[in-house]
Amino acid sequence: MSENQKKWNKLWDLYGSGELAENDYNTFILCDYESGVNGEGHSGWFFNTENTEGKEAINKNLSALEEVLPTHLYDNLVEAFRSYGTEEEEGICESADDYFYEHEQEIIEYLQGVANRLDL
Repeated sequence: MSENQKKWNKLWDLYGSGELAENDYNTFILCDYESGVNGEGHSGWFFNTENTEGKEAINKNLSALEEVLPTHLYDNLVEAFRSYGTEEEEGICESADDYFYEHEQEIIEYLQGVANRLDL
């Protein structure tokens, strides 16, 4: 396994243990967002966040993501969130999911940059 892969794995281990949240909250939320949208889409990520942490947590997470996401991906996220709980949610969130997947490499590159700075 390459050193980059080991560091990538360490990043996700830190995320899974919660240790990343203590040291780099914005990256922790980005990991959560990336894995959540990949698992259940934007609607699922909003729903799971709301049900486990409360609705106010979504706003806190949006603020954290504004710090790390490129503007176009953050705007996509906000558009999806504005539709959450409305009649338009399904269609808008599906479009947001598609946009996310088309541009996910940008998120992965950011996370790989964070991982590359980790000590093994």
